[in-house]
Amino acid sequence: MRLLILPVTLVAVTLAIMGQQPITPNASNASTQTTTKRSGNPSANCPDIDELRKNVAQLSGENQRLKKRVADLERDRSVATIQEQLEKEEQRGEALQHHLFEIAEKEGPLSTRMDQVAQQLNPEAIERSLAGVGSLHPEDAREDIRRRLTNEKTRIQTQLDLLKQDQRRTQASLATTDAAIQRLKQKLLEAQRPQ
Repeated sequence: MRLLILPVTLVAVTLAIMGQQPITPNASNASTQTTTKRSGNPSANCPDIDELRKNVAQLSGENQRLKKRVADLERDRSVATIQEQLEKEEQRGEALQHHLFEIAEKEGPLSTRMDQVAQQLNPEAIERSLAGVGSLHPEDAREDIRRRLTNEKTRIQTQLDLLKQDQRRTQASLATTDAAIQRLKQKLLEAQRPQ
């Protein structure tokens, strides 16, 4: 009997929560009759339920609006960060191009001087440079001129080699920068695409 009362009580509580009348047992027979009556208004038990539903709907709408706003702000922040990186890479690229121009400006006069020194190292040129100079030891004078020109040629060649190395490094850095600029431009287009 006790086991029968427990389910009947649970059903009665469940029905009461749902807005229905509990089952009432009939004393004349062992079976139960259902005399459930639904109230026409589910909010009859809780007069504030409509107000709560309205508040929940309003808060849900506000929550969705705030989520969209946060997503828009994050997208804008991401776009601004990418634009800043892109500007830095473009400035770096301009600086590298300017450096390449400076290298070319330095290389031109050195190459010209190298050609002049190479011409002056010819034995005929050395003889012409000593034509008006009288000397007791002309072979020593020729050797001094040759040594001085060879040292200058070595010094110029070293400078040209350093400039070539710098030029190769700068060109490699410029290629890397150009690739980074292209990646950032693509990333920026993707970030600005409406979602």
